[in-house]
Parts: sequence; structure tokens; C-alpha cells
Amino acid sequence: ENSFNAFCTLGHNMSVNTGLYNYLNNEDEIAVVLAHEMGHGQKEHVRKSLKGTLNASILGSIVAEATGVEALGNILVNNISAVHVTKPQEWEADNLAFDYITQSDYNPGACAAIWQRVMDQYGSGSKNFVGDIFNPSDHPSHKERRDSYAKKLAEYSGGKVKIEVKDDVATVRVNGKEFLTPAASDTMSGNERAYFVAGALAKAYHNGTAGEAYASDDTLYFGDQAVVSPIGADASAEELAALLNQIK
Repeated sequence: ENSFNAFCTLGHNMSVNTGLYNYLNNEDEIAVVLAHEMGHGQKEHVRKSLKGTLNASILGSIVAEATGVEALGNILVNNISAVHVTKPQEWEADNLAFDYITQSDYNPGACAAIWQRVMDQYGSGSKNFVGDIFNPSDHPSHKERRDSYAKKLAEYSGGKVKIEVKDDVATVRVNGKEFLTPAASDTMSGNERAYFVAGALAKAYHNGTAGEAYASDDTLYFGDQAVVSPIGADASAEELAALLNQIK
């Protein structure tokens, strides 16, 4: 299926459309989508949403004497396809996704970055994106989800790293000081890259590995943590290392 979607169903079965891999070109953001669906499964959101509707349908089938296995199977399939989780459940799955990602080797900035990617392509609303994972009108907006993850990222860093968005341009700030407003790459907007930079810095602070910033092979490191490989109009890795050592 070429649409961008993933979903968790009964029995903790997760389905992922091939279209998701066409839209996301980095493993960190793919992991965020899967973590979100894992959260739905962990909290039994589909089962809880389906329960009332399914009971009513089974009762109707009994009245109609359509109680065979095939009929009940059709009822189940039809109702699963109609289930949408609630807004609080979406937030719960988002929160769990952040917890899962921060306990992995993935960049926690990807949680906000994927929503920035969606906004870059489809705007900040919740009704204008393909796929049931993001589409229902009662879900949080893309901007709300991005900003919620950005807030979590700042807290994760101990308040050291924040993203400032002004006039739709994202700037990474460290200890309240401007650090980097990333340039766009061939595959990401500058804003999307900003959340990855912030995520790498936040991870170093959170894990206690933040140390001397230095440049190696055209990449900025903060202690043992690789932060960013500058491109285009970005300052060089050496310049960024010198700045980070001043404001860290």
C-alpha cells in the first residue's frame, strides 16, 4: 500500500504501509512512527475504542440470525476499519513514543522532526494529511505535536537545549544562547534538521556525556556524541565547536 500509514490492531498486530518508507528517508523518524503505534498497543487503545461498537454489531447480527463464523469475522473487520482512537489516546501514544525513543540509540529530536517534516509538506493542521495515523479531525494538530515533543526535548536536556521558532525559522539555542540555524539539505528543511541537532545535544546532556566540543571529519562532536555535519550555509564544524565550548 503506497499511502503513508501505520496502525496497530487487535492482538498487538502492527501494520506498516510501504508508502511510509517512501516518505521517510531516515531510520530515526521511522522508529518514531513505530514507537507511536507500539504505544497504542501497549495501552490497548484499539481494543478499548472497538469494544462498544463491536458489542452492538454482534447483538445486531444475533437478531438477524447471522451468527456464523464468517459473518462475525466480517463484523470484526468492518469495525476495526472504522475505529479511530481519541485525542487523549493520541497524546498518550506520543508520550510513550518519546519514552521508547529516549531509551534507544535513536535521536530523540526525531520525535519533533517528523512533525516538522509533515508541516513542511502539508501545513500545520490535522485534516490535510494522508493516512489514518494522522488524519482524524479530533487528533492534535501537527504543530501541537511538534511543539509538545520540542518541550519534552528541552526537559530531557535539563533545560539546556531549546528550539526557538520565529517567523517559521527554527534556531537551536544552548543555555539561552543562539547556537545554530541549520541550512536546508537535499532531503530536509533547515527546520527539520534543527530538531535533529537539538536532539543530539539534548542526548549528550541527559546522558552525562557532554564534554569538550570538537570537530572530526567535518562533523561536530560534543563529548562522544556526534551532533551535526555542517552543509551549505552552516558554520563549519570547527566554528560550531568553538561556539559550543563558549556557551555550553
